[in-house]
Amino acid sequence: MQSVIEKILNEAKKEAEAISQRYEDEIAKLKKEYEDKIAIAEKKLSEEIEKRKQEEIMRAIARERLEYNKKITTEMQSCIDEILQSAIKKLPEHKRYLDFLKNLIKNSGVKDGELYLSSGDKQKYLTQIEKYIKQEGYNFVIKSDDKMSGGVIIKKEKITFLGSIDVIAEIMREDLKIMIARTLNFV
Repeated sequence: MQSVIEKILNEAKKEAEAISQRYEDEIAKLKKEYEDKIAIAEKKLSEEIEKRKQEEIMRAIARERLEYNKKITTEMQSCIDEILQSAIKKLPEHKRYLDFLKNLIKNSGVKDGELYLSSGDKQKYLTQIEKYIKQEGYNFVIKSDDKMSGGVIIKKEKITFLGSIDVIAEIMREDLKIMIARTLNFV
């Protein structure tokens, strides 16, 4: 009887061990499955974090580049404006400036009226302008305008010919800026 009991106990023990082994295998399988799922989720999360980090870095770089480009553009514009202002100031000192004034008078199409020059131009070129006017048969009364930096303004009744350097420069400002930018290899 003892041997039957031992046999039954041995079989029960073996069956219990088999059941225990199946559960351990199942637990190990589930554990492995969840570890794999966790590893995949961690990898995806890590990749997503890295992707977002890279996107944020790229946005920051783009912002910095935009800010840098704005500063460069501002500096270039400032440089161009400075060159333009300097050129406009130096125009009355140019050796062919008197010819420029004569051409403005001629191209106005007006033969008589009031001819306005800047104070500096009147002081420097009055004699030559009077001689030119007489030669060409014009009948202008020459006056000075302290607000002008150079060029001429001609008034006859309701007609006003604006040939002052300031007006010409303002009209041509954008074209002049483009020309200066090209000369400086900015574009």
